[in-house]
Amino acid sequence: MHKIIICSLLTLSAHAADSVFVEAEAFSDKGGWSTDSQFILNMGSAYLIAHGLGTPVADAKTEVTFPSAGTYHLHVRTKDWVGPWRAEGAPGKFQVLVNGKAVDTTFGTTGSEWHWQDGDKVVISDTQTSLSIKDLAGFNGRCDALYFTKDSKDIPPTTGQALFEFRRKALKLPSIPPTKNGYDLVVIGG
Repeated sequence: MHKIIICSLLTLSAHAADSVFVEAEAFSDKGGWSTDSQFILNMGSAYLIAHGLGTPVADAKTEVTFPSAGTYHLHVRTKDWVGPWRAEGAPGKFQVLVNGKAVDTTFGTTGSEWHWQDGDKVVISDTQTSLSIKDLAGFNGRCDALYFTKDSKDIPPTTGQALFEFRRKALKLPSIPPTKNGYDLVVIGG
């Protein structure tokens, strides 16, 4: 009997005592959102994209365990994909819902480059919390990750090696990927 081993990054982890980092592509139910992995070298990870051709797609959903209840600051890594052309309307806009309630900020509406859009304060009343990403336009909303922290000054790095290290530590990944021997089949790429 041969073993088939599928490797994937651990995609949900507590970063520090009072923070939670959630990769959007790790949501357990992606709804109508798709995983876009073509820019991993530029982005540092895959992200979710809402290809709805003008019709909002079904919500992506997951359950998260917070280290404690309380008030957290939410940061969402996203971009306004039409920002470089100064187009109006932010067609990639979306909401984040915490336990079914939308936070006040509409995401995907600012910044022509990937950045951590401020989602203001979010009250987490139960450590077991449901999160959803709700597409509002059906035109390619993009969500890379969500970061909840009790420290208002704790904003993750935006690009480069600093972001790579932040992700690696938040996901508790080793600095050097482990190597294994004895595979019968290895698929690289896709």
